[in-house]
Amino acid sequence: MKKWLVLGVAAVAFFSYENTPMEQAEADYPKSGGTLIDRYTSEYPGYDWEVRRTATEEFVALTKDGKDYGKYRSKNGVTTQGAVLNKDTETTLAKKGWKAVKSYRKGNTNYLLNLDHAAVYEKKDRYVTYFFDQHDGNKVKATLAIPKEVEAKKSGFYGKASSALRTTDEKLMLRLMNWDRADYNLGALTPYSPLKPVTRAHSENMAKNNFFSHTDPERRDPFDRMKENGIRFSAAGENLSMGYPNVFAAHWGLMNSKGHRDNIMNKTFEQADTGVAFRDNAPYFTINFRTP
Repeated sequence: MKKWLVLGVAAVAFFSYENTPMEQAEADYPKSGGTLIDRYTSEYPGYDWEVRRTATEEFVALTKDGKDYGKYRSKNGVTTQGAVLNKDTETTLAKKGWKAVKSYRKGNTNYLLNLDHAAVYEKKDRYVTYFFDQHDGNKVKATLAIPKEVEAKKSGFYGKASSALRTTDEKLMLRLMNWDRADYNLGALTPYSPLKPVTRAHSENMAKNNFFSHTDPERRDPFDRMKENGIRFSAAGENLSMGYPNVFAAHWGLMNSKGHRDNIMNKTFEQADTGVAFRDNAPYFTINFRTP
C-alpha cells in the first residue's frame, strides 16, 4: 500500500479597488463564445463562473446576463492579457511597465499584497493576476482578469461563504488539476463521491477548530479517515490549502509546492475529491487522491 502525504502552505492576496462605470466593463468584456460546459455560483454577487469550450481551449469566464466580465485562461501558447502562456516569464512581464498592485486599502486598514509565485497588475479598468510556475522557469501559466468594479462588489476579501460557493470551489479545483494534468499528457482524475464526506469533514474540522494539519485533534491521519469511512486504496494522498482569495490562487499555490504538485501530477492516482469549508469566509481545501 503506497501513501503520499504533503502539507499545504497558506498565502493571502488582497486587491485595491477603484470605481469604473459598469458600461465600460461590459464593453471591454464582450461575449466570447464557446460551448457551455458547466456553470457555478461565483464569489461575486450576481455573477457566475462559466466553464466554456472552444475549438482550441477550455476556460472559465465570469458572466452576468450573457456577458463576460472576467476570465481565467490557462491554455499553453495562447496570448492573454499581454502574455503568451508557457512562454512569457515573471521577468519579461516585469519589463512591460504595467502598474503593479502592491496593497489594498479598505476603510482604515491597508492590506499588503502577499502572493506566492503570482503578480497582480492594474490594466485599464481591471486587475490581472498572472500565475507563474517556479518548477518551469517561472513561466506564466495562467491569467485571471477581473474588472475593478466587479472586484469591489465582492464581500470582504473572499466573498461570502455559502454552500453554493463551497460546491463551486470543490468542482473547479478538480477541473483545474485536470487541465494541468492534460498539459503533461496525464489522464484525468475522476471524481469519487465516497471521498466527499471525508474531505469535507476534515476541512470543517480545521475551520471549526482553527488548525491546519493532516493530523486532526483525534490523531487521525488521512489514511485513517479514509479507512474509517470504508474506503480502500492501493495508493492515496492528501493536499491541504487555506487562506487563498480564490480557487485559482489556491490551485497555483499547490502547483508551486513540489510535494503538492507531485500529488496532482502523480500518474498513479486515478480518483480525487475536494472538500471545502469556511472560517470567517476564508476557504479551507482538503483534496484526497486515490487509486483503487
